[in-house]
Amino acid sequence: MDDRVTIGIIIVSYLLLVTAVGLLSARMIKGSDDFLVAGRKFGPLLVVAGLTATHLGGGAVMGVSEDSFVYGYSGIAYSAGTAVGLTLLGLLSAKRLRNLSLYTITDFLALRYNSKVVRGLAALLSIVAVTGIVAAQVSAAGGAFQILGIDPTIGAAIAVSLFIGYTFFAGMWGVAITDAMQLIIIVIGVPIACVIGLQTVGGFSGLQEFAAASDAVSAETYFSPVGMGVMAMLGVMTPVIMYDLIGQDFYQRLFSARSGKVASASAIMAGVLLVLFGTFPVIGGMSARAMFGEDLEDSSSALPMLIVEVLPVWLAAILVAAILAAVMSTADSLLIAGSTHITNDFYRKIMGRDQNGDSTTTLRIARISTLVLGVGALTFALLVPGIIQVLVLAYTMYASGVFIPLILGLFWKRGTKEGAIAAILLGGLAGTSGAVGLVDYQVPDIMIGGAVSLVAFVVVSLLTKAPTEAELALTRPVAAKEGSDIG
Repeated sequence: MDDRVTIGIIIVSYLLLVTAVGLLSARMIKGSDDFLVAGRKFGPLLVVAGLTATHLGGGAVMGVSEDSFVYGYSGIAYSAGTAVGLTLLGLLSAKRLRNLSLYTITDFLALRYNSKVVRGLAALLSIVAVTGIVAAQVSAAGGAFQILGIDPTIGAAIAVSLFIGYTFFAGMWGVAITDAMQLIIIVIGVPIACVIGLQTVGGFSGLQEFAAASDAVSAETYFSPVGMGVMAMLGVMTPVIMYDLIGQDFYQRLFSARSGKVASASAIMAGVLLVLFGTFPVIGGMSARAMFGEDLEDSSSALPMLIVEVLPVWLAAILVAAILAAVMSTADSLLIAGSTHITNDFYRKIMGRDQNGDSTTTLRIARISTLVLGVGALTFALLVPGIIQVLVLAYTMYASGVFIPLILGLFWKRGTKEGAIAAILLGGLAGTSGAVGLVDYQVPDIMIGGAVSLVAFVVVSLLTKAPTEAELALTRPVAAKEGSDIG
């Protein structure tokens, strides 16, 4: 049997297995509360697995290997940002916000600023960001499917169909169970592939010999931890760190935890895991560059091509499936996050429908939202090239406006709804203008967006009426809603 056919059969079988597990999880869905936050019953295992797997997708696996193929050691910037961001999340806000028993991060903003306008603006930016981040996963999946000779566009469409399939039916339960499954394959499979790839090209000395002999690579920058440039690295790391502290996909995991203590500890543990894992995709990307040189036209397929080249067929197939699993782990979390914004923020809270959150109509809207977001992400992926580039664009658009009102809203009592609205609008506009190329700031766009947001928030808040103690009391932690110990 042709090797490509064998690889294809194993990959398809694995993806069908994951989809089946996700669909079987639908039996645990009794209402929209189960679909969106799994009844708030997750223990540390499922929360850590979910938080970690959310990053070990198109970004920390495919994206980092792609950047490392091009830039060398400094391709680790994204992984470094994820580790810092999740650790700060656990230390600063995870416990407090979980103990408020929220559904979305915009629930907190609406409570803190007593404003549907703040809720709507923040939710809209988050939906745009979520769609863009799913698009990065779609691009990564398309690159992985290339090893089967499948056109990246067709591969992306196949991936979107799978993402939507089990998320549509199984909600957060399906996402959590399949993520735990996929994380095991990722943390075992990807390091094996990268280490064997490094050995195949002669170890680190082989990488250095390649760089010295190559006209396309500067050994000095390729092996420098800041080889892509300090500003470029900050341009990758800063949006990731800021997004981790405000991203709905991460908070949805925390809101599904059985307590605030579990949420906080799980975020910190996930940050540690990402530090330990982060170097392997860097090694894989650099090894692929030494192996294929400039013959590899699409650097997003660097890691899958390395796997197929150096490993036995059966092992290569399993590890490519692991990469697709990583991508799926991220995408399913994001689809749930986006659908939660639509159902909770717009349908329930702004439109005032289904206040108890248990109707079949709300569940149907959540599922339809999942479908629409998936199709939107596919369109986004076809329009914007580059995995990390898409991620940075999405993070910047959201975090430029929302980061300051959320973080200062936790710690500064004087912030007002007028200040929050000004910060979201002006900061979001400034950051997005740079991210889409309308303005060249010469520094990371999110820094300008964040600075504008900070100034707008502080100045407008000081010029407007301070919130009352009764309003501030709405966001003080209460006893967590306890669930049974699952995971």
